[in-house]
Amino acid sequence: MPDRSTGPTVAEPLTQLLTRAAHAVTAQVERVLKPEGLTIDQWLVIEALATRKGLTMAALADQTAATGPTLTRVVDRLVTTATVYREVDPADRRKVRVYLSPRGRATHKRVAAKVRGIEQVVLERAGDPAAIAALLTDLRACPGSR
Repeated sequence: MPDRSTGPTVAEPLTQLLTRAAHAVTAQVERVLKPEGLTIDQWLVIEALATRKGLTMAALADQTAATGPTLTRVVDRLVTTATVYREVDPADRRKVRVYLSPRGRATHKRVAAKVRGIEQVVLERAGDPAAIAALLTDLRACPGSR
């Protein structure tokens, strides 16, 4: 009888599989973003701000999994293109909040359906979309992850 204490095995290490899958999906999304003049990091910020208004940089970092210096550069670029804007938090003047501008909302509206289409195809190809989404959410919640 096989020893199942170590769980199922896969042909490649899990880290390698996840990294390759992330690169493949990112490449597809980048093809949609490029004509808009956006990078994947910029899109993740726009996406986060489209559903949550006025995020601090710390909250944005959590939502996008970006490091501080990278996130600052991304937000600076989006401010330059009038896609987002910053305001001091009236409740705590030490904090700065980032908001999606009307231009940013228009960009999100224009691009989101295309990105969702790619995501849906990927999830459907994987089998059970709800199960895959749940698994990825569980993986994100692993100890030590952002």
